[in-house]
Amino acid sequence: MRKFLSTSALCSAAACLLLPVAPAHAQEGGDEGLADIIVTAEKRPSVAQRTAIALTVVDAEALKRQGVGNVADLTTLTPSVNFATNGPSSIITIRGVSSRDTNQLGDPAVSISIDGFYLQRALGLNAALFDLERVEALRGPQGTLLGRNATGGALSIVSAKPLDHFAASATVEYGNYDTFNTQGFVNIPLAEGVKMRASFQTRDRDGYRDNAPGRDADDEHSKAARIHVQFDPTPEWTLLITGEYAQTNGAGPGLQAIPWRYIAGTSNVDYSKPPVPNAGKKFPTPPGQFLRTQTVNFRWNTSYDFGPASVTYLGGYREFQLDRLNGLGAPFGSARQNFSFDQQERPNSWNHEFRITSAQDQPLLWQAGLYHFSEKNSTQSLFADFPGSPGLMGPAKYLQIFVKPDLLLKSSAAFGQASYAVTDTLRLEAGLRYSKDNKHNLNATNLATNVNNYIATGAISYVSNPPTATEISSSKVTYHAAANLQWTPQNLLYVKYDTGYKAGGFTDLNPYGPENLTAYEIGSKNRFLGNTLQINASAFLYDYKNQQVQQQITLPSGGVGTGTVNAGKSKIYGADLDLIWQPSSSDRFDFYIGYLHARFKDFVVFSGGNQQLAGNRLQQAPDWTMNIGYEHTWDVGDGTLTARAQTHFESKSYFTFFNYESDKQSGYHRSDVTLTYRAPDDRWSLEAYVRNLENEPVLAYADVTGGTWGTYRYTYQAPRTFGARLTVNF
Repeated sequence: MRKFLSTSALCSAAACLLLPVAPAHAQEGGDEGLADIIVTAEKRPSVAQRTAIALTVVDAEALKRQGVGNVADLTTLTPSVNFATNGPSSIITIRGVSSRDTNQLGDPAVSISIDGFYLQRALGLNAALFDLERVEALRGPQGTLLGRNATGGALSIVSAKPLDHFAASATVEYGNYDTFNTQGFVNIPLAEGVKMRASFQTRDRDGYRDNAPGRDADDEHSKAARIHVQFDPTPEWTLLITGEYAQTNGAGPGLQAIPWRYIAGTSNVDYSKPPVPNAGKKFPTPPGQFLRTQTVNFRWNTSYDFGPASVTYLGGYREFQLDRLNGLGAPFGSARQNFSFDQQERPNSWNHEFRITSAQDQPLLWQAGLYHFSEKNSTQSLFADFPGSPGLMGPAKYLQIFVKPDLLLKSSAAFGQASYAVTDTLRLEAGLRYSKDNKHNLNATNLATNVNNYIATGAISYVSNPPTATEISSSKVTYHAAANLQWTPQNLLYVKYDTGYKAGGFTDLNPYGPENLTAYEIGSKNRFLGNTLQINASAFLYDYKNQQVQQQITLPSGGVGTGTVNAGKSKIYGADLDLIWQPSSSDRFDFYIGYLHARFKDFVVFSGGNQQLAGNRLQQAPDWTMNIGYEHTWDVGDGTLTARAQTHFESKSYFTFFNYESDKQSGYHRSDVTLTYRAPDDRWSLEAYVRNLENEPVLAYADVTGGTWGTYRYTYQAPRTFGARLTVNF
């Protein structure tokens, strides 16, 4: 079966790459068939089907139907995008490329932006996605236009902008786990050339897990609001000013700790899959855990059209606060039950981008720009115990104290990209970007005691390290080259070459170098059968060098630390096929299948001696991914009733580079159904939904190698949820 799937998928992808030789006779953008979607994946408006990038566009309707309110919800709609958590941090993986370095100066491998405003940190991403126009998920490195931290791809989140007329909407949702969500917006033209859109979202839900005596984890309690004000002083000049606020308060992820088993007759840990009590739905945790975040974002985007070219300046300021206290996953009821991590962070960041872009519809298209990002942060991290307490409360003993009062990350870049129409159908494209990064950590202090001695005697005896000052710089030129053949108005064939770069850095243990990725890709985008059938396909090969990987270890002092190292080489190749068929105005079928081969070629780690992990799979890189969906609409009176069913399948993957059975996510499928009634003129709609019909436990995190607590540790994605949503439009 596996051989059959492999052969079939690769043959299908290869066949689709040749499809442009068959002429099509559909009218582009007509009333019948599939609609065109305008995207800004290349920082200029373009039709998605004529944009030479492997991308998935999720429109506002699909976002509402899936109840997307955070990044975890979003990844269910974007093929080849995997989601994981590490405490408060979100980890996004595209085509097997991700970053597990969630430390204060770590960089993501997938660029995430909201309205062009770049989000550096993995913190706070899993909240407050609301009132959106669309989300663009770009697969493959985007190093020229989107920067150094796009080795795996990019998620571009586009919020709904002010309209020229009055509009308003309100949504109320209720579901199991006492889910009660609200969302709404109001759009008001304030004066000639001035319009405003204000929107909000609240999400309240009990925890998915039964964690008595602790608070039920994986709960959600968030509030968010956004105000856009757009000024159009002249037809050529536009200014958009945005203010945004988001707040979360809950228990945070539920970490299930299962005590290590040992190979009979030895002291070696058994890394086969352990029995999971209650399938991850019920497990005890100590009381007192919490996770609180607050985000304030002020940004702007202004552009002036001079005719032959336009000038754009966008930027803004983001202030983020994180406070959390969570157990580290020692066996409940053991002497280490209350070993915990107390973290405070205050990262504040600035974005600036200045860009000049040529006018559309001419043989030579070009753009050039300057970019600058800076982030200051101060952190306090406490490795603590609460002896004699039933949970994480009362007087604490601090086994390790990290204080980093002056963390700074700066990145500057200059970039340019151009394409030229050699003929009416052939366009050649090239671009480059120069990035320079600097990171420093000044006046950092670290006090640590020997954990084993503390457990044996209860005594605290700090080993004090003198204040440290660490600084590292790196730079890189990344390239893009492509040839795009628009064979017919409905058929595109492209080949391209891209390089990606992620800056080097350091942890409390060691510096590490930049990672680099070179990508080769061939793809095709097609419409057939009167604009009712869309078939897109791509095949790719990545040469991945010095990948930054992170592991958690015990320090010589007995404290807990993390270290990031560079893997030697990895090789990634694969293909994907994306199909949408709309045989009638009442029926729609969508299908995606992706094959991915992601393996380390050279990776030596230091764990009980040198281990060569060549041949192991990269983290969260399933060989096979598949999405299937079908929907049908009936006329009911003057309204409509739409039923949709969809399923997502992944083959096995691993959460650590060791590829132990105990950190494996077995192959699974997850299915959703929705039923939606829309009143005439879309005055109101009522939707009922069930998500994750199978209700099987799916991992969001697995770590099985930490010796300080001696457990296999797991967190999980959402179980089966169901509910109803009422929307009223004004």
